[in-house]
Amino acid sequence: MKKLIFAAVAAMLCFSSSAQALEIFLSTSAVDPNAGTNLNLVEGGPGGSLFVWVNNDEPTTIEGLSLDITSDTPGVAGATAHLINDPGGRWFASTPGVLGDAPLVDDSNAFNFFGGFPQGLALHSEVQVDPIAAGVTTVGFATGNSGIAVGGIPPQTENFGTGTITVAPVPEPGTMAGLASIAMVGCGLVARRRRS
Repeated sequence: MKKLIFAAVAAMLCFSSSAQALEIFLSTSAVDPNAGTNLNLVEGGPGGSLFVWVNNDEPTTIEGLSLDITSDTPGVAGATAHLINDPGGRWFASTPGVLGDAPLVDDSNAFNFFGGFPQGLALHSEVQVDPIAAGVTTVGFATGNSGIAVGGIPPQTENFGTGTITVAPVPEPGTMAGLASIAMVGCGLVARRRRS
């Protein structure tokens, strides 16, 4: 009986030690994962992008990656596209998920039983967002309905980063007129000094 218990514990330790830590985080750049996590937009202005990076610290590939990209304040920014990066056929199939404002992306999914994410740092996807209304929202991650599979099992630990989308209000027309009149007075003073 003791040998059976010892074998079961040893098998469980081997099985659990083969799982790995996984880090998923945001950046404002598709080429620099350390570019920052704060996306600044203007209400009524053009949208921007946040990029999802994955750091796989073990040689076992990530065969399945199902993610929700969350937003803690609805109505600030909405996702218009979720473009999953697929260099060299990394994924057998992928779906961008349902786009919205809270969450930004619901249940995106990418999988490949014979490939996926190799060891190291890699770009996973781009989330394109448009400003909806002035405010601030914190963007984060949660595991989607299909889960995350690393070497055929869930990762031992998942480290999800966060980012911020800030949508500034459009300046009031009176504010713009006031700034323009101050600029005109300044130009007049400069012209007057040159004549003197």
